[in-house]
Amino acid sequence: MKKKTAIRLFSFMAAVIFALGGVVIKQMSRSKKYELKIENEYSKSLSELTSRVDNIGFLLDKIIYVTGSPKLSTLSAELYSEAELAKNAVMSLPVSYENGGYDTVNRFLSQVGNYALSVSKNVITGEQITDKQEQNLILLDKTAKAISQSLGDSQSSYNNLEHWAKIIEDKFEENSEEGSLADALYELEENLTDYPTLIYDGPYSDHILTKEPLMTSAAPVVDKNKAKQTAVAFSLDNALEFKANQGGKIECYRFSSNTTEIAVTKNGGYVLYMRKISNNRENKISYDTAVSKAKRFLNDRGYSNMTPTYYYTDEGVCTINFAYLDGQTLCYTDLIKVGIDASNGDVVMFESGGYLSNHTPRAFETPLYTSEEATSVLNEKLTTVSTAIALIPTSGAGEVRCYEFTCKTESGTDIIIYVNTQTLITEEIFVLVKTDGGTLVK
Repeated sequence: MKKKTAIRLFSFMAAVIFALGGVVIKQMSRSKKYELKIENEYSKSLSELTSRVDNIGFLLDKIIYVTGSPKLSTLSAELYSEAELAKNAVMSLPVSYENGGYDTVNRFLSQVGNYALSVSKNVITGEQITDKQEQNLILLDKTAKAISQSLGDSQSSYNNLEHWAKIIEDKFEENSEEGSLADALYELEENLTDYPTLIYDGPYSDHILTKEPLMTSAAPVVDKNKAKQTAVAFSLDNALEFKANQGGKIECYRFSSNTTEIAVTKNGGYVLYMRKISNNRENKISYDTAVSKAKRFLNDRGYSNMTPTYYYTDEGVCTINFAYLDGQTLCYTDLIKVGIDASNGDVVMFESGGYLSNHTPRAFETPLYTSEEATSVLNEKLTTVSTAIALIPTSGAGEVRCYEFTCKTESGTDIIIYVNTQTLITEEIFVLVKTDGGTLVK
């Protein structure tokens, strides 16, 4: 090789190496910025969860010793609000879904506010707090303090970048870092042996949470390979690998990649949930566009006749609740949630627990009363905006068919009233809350 040619070749190779080095450095810089962003978000969520659980403990202390129904009602409402905020915070943390997704902690947050409201309702109607109710409140207080202690013990180690980088690295791994929040909550699950079984008039009573899922209970078992094929086809992620068997009410195979986590039921081979990592936090697409993309996603995967109901947008993700439309009856029991990245329209979340638990062929009775007759039970100060027929869940783990009246109050507040088609009994009333993030019911 001539000397001049060798010099040129060496110079070219040096330039390529230098360029590749620049790319690597740039990618490392982006990765570090991403880690810092995730660190801040997780730290904020953990701090929020710790604060809310602390407040739950303080409020339970007050409720146990309060006298008088008005104050009990106020404290119970505050407790319910704190529990809902705590649930939102724990959903944002990198907690493993293995072992059923920490059912006890999630069940506690779902039940504590509703139980207090149930006790308050009894007191308002003239009843006294029973010894059993008082014992349950004391056990709930004990549970709140145990969770608070566990979170406090683990929070200090979450204030450094190295720890968060490890959490991010292990987020989709079967075995997370020892001492992580996942480990702390799992250990807490094992120790909460005194947690009370609550049977009461509320939407999160134990006899509802333990309902046998209709679509999976009698379905044939699929093997791991078949489940993986379903997971890949559903998520369009060819890098998925099996990670663990997931227990809980609906047993699943869990698969993951660097960007995706998905669970497929062992019975029936249905997708229970899917989550994808998204860096975007900007709202660039409209709600109508998000709904269109979510509906196309569901249709392509065999979920037809799904109707969008309520939605909210948070941290750049628009979460849309879809209910199954059975003829003219909107089945709120058969619920699927789809999360759309509001910056580009990608599907980043899917949850079908409500649908798998409740969806089944139904034969509806002919209503004994017309919708016009049902309006007779509405307050005369309300203005009816629209009328529909809906199937809603009952506190007894059943379902009831109702006329759904969307109304406006004299002050302009939107409310929805559900009147039983067979009895004209008012089964449920909700207030529609419209915010910048979307429309929710309370």
